[in-house]
Amino acid sequence: MDKRKRQKDTDEELKPFVWPDLTGIHAFLIEDNEDTRALVGETLEHCGAVVSVYSSADAAMADLPEFLPTVFICDLSMPGLDGLQFMRRMRQLTPERGGQVPAIAITAYYEDFAAAAALEAGFNAYMMKPIKLEELARLVRDIAASARLS
Repeated sequence: MDKRKRQKDTDEELKPFVWPDLTGIHAFLIEDNEDTRALVGETLEHCGAVVSVYSSADAAMADLPEFLPTVFICDLSMPGLDGLQFMRRMRQLTPERGGQVPAIAITAYYEDFAAAAALEAGFNAYMMKPIKLEELARLVRDIAASARLS
């Protein structure tokens, strides 16, 4: 029995990862780190999402009258308007202007602080850096699907 379990575990590890299909999802990615923006943006696009990339929360806010995303992905620690302030402002808007768009916080902050602060500010979920791209892609898919059902 133990040998069969080990074989099953090995088989699971060898299965190729299947990226989630994010077709139909428009993500606003707000991140001040250029490398993180490029990596996350390219990953989500690879999965079929349309990604609008911003180096600041102010720039993302400026585009809201023209585009309403399916999901926000936002760094918490940025110069100027930080991720927590951005989300508090977003949650004050009407649904038609983006006030109920689901949001994922990404952060290098200490986990307990990040979770409490992000959820209090209105984020639906958070991820710690370094970001696991597979998990982020799945989370984007799941959070967008839940928003459609609401």
